[in-house]
Amino acid sequence: MRKVLLLLLLMGVVAATQSEVKVYMDQMLEQIFVLKPFIASDASFEDPDNSAQISAALTQMAQLSGKIKHEEMISKSGFAVSGAALQQQLEEVVSVFDNGNKGYALWTLRSTLGVCMACHTQLPAVSTRFTAMNADQVLANPFEEAEFLFVIRNFDAAMPLYSKAITGYPGDEVDISDVEQAIYRQLYYYLRVARDPLGLAVALQDGAANTQLPARLREQMERLRAAALSAQDRVYPQFTQSQTAEVRQYAESMMNEELVGDVSLDSPEAAIAALKLSSVLYEYLNAHPDTPLKADILYWLSFCERRYQSMQSLPDLYLRQCVLEHPASPVANQCLADYVDSVTLAFTGSGGTHIPDDVMEELNRMRALVKEQQ
Repeated sequence: MRKVLLLLLLMGVVAATQSEVKVYMDQMLEQIFVLKPFIASDASFEDPDNSAQISAALTQMAQLSGKIKHEEMISKSGFAVSGAALQQQLEEVVSVFDNGNKGYALWTLRSTLGVCMACHTQLPAVSTRFTAMNADQVLANPFEEAEFLFVIRNFDAAMPLYSKAITGYPGDEVDISDVEQAIYRQLYYYLRVARDPLGLAVALQDGAANTQLPARLREQMERLRAAALSAQDRVYPQFTQSQTAEVRQYAESMMNEELVGDVSLDSPEAAIAALKLSSVLYEYLNAHPDTPLKADILYWLSFCERRYQSMQSLPDLYLRQCVLEHPASPVANQCLADYVDSVTLAFTGSGGTHIPDDVMEELNRMRALVKEQQ
């Protein structure tokens, strides 16, 4: 009888915990949809008239993140980023935004939100509610709707809208910077996620057929298409857990030989190399989260993803994870140095560098942690 009562008590605790998480997730979704029109539009996010509403929603999201138990969810998703790192990332978004670097705050928010939604929308209840809420709040501008869908990792819905933005230019309130962004999104999806260079070549061919696009952009698309066709027969290598030496050799050779400078539409080979490498490393880390190479992989991911900042990437999150989880690793010092540089840049403007006290305290804690463990 005591065992039955104990079992019922445990079931009650689990049910109560699940109910509490659902309440917090519902509140988080509400804040995401408050932010939706701003997340999808750089101009709206940076408009001073929207600052109070955005700051309040970001603050609420950061607070809610601390109440949601991430670890079991994250381990099920296979994404090797701790709940603490995600919460700190959201807190940094608030701080950066309130200190005036709204462009950097938006870039970081989009990346972090993508991680959150890729994980939580795997739960049927959350996914169903999210889909229903989004259906009632579709943005009037198709490109901006695509941007939001891309952020939340609904690629199947986003890609047709990006193609429409490119092939339909100059219609639907799309300007040329939107078209360029749409091309970067296609690169990311087809090379990083779908691993489909031929699909990318087809999409680029359709887009380049639009004679209303500037001649230079169409030439860039043709060069990207040619590079994608050349890459279609080159497999994405897969490594077993024991092949750590082979993974290291592959990553370091790619970074030394092909990843020089930032990726742009003028560097098709570098774009393909960066996206291919990050795809291979990401999948390897998902498959083998306990690999002794984890700290190195987090650094390598930050290295190649920082090459294409115009796309959705997570270099700061990888660097922070590297330091907090692997402070004794030989690469931790480099992760810390790169992270400090990135944070310093985020809080640097025309008036100089002004890093908030709470952010500086975090940097000092990270420095002390690495110093203690080295």
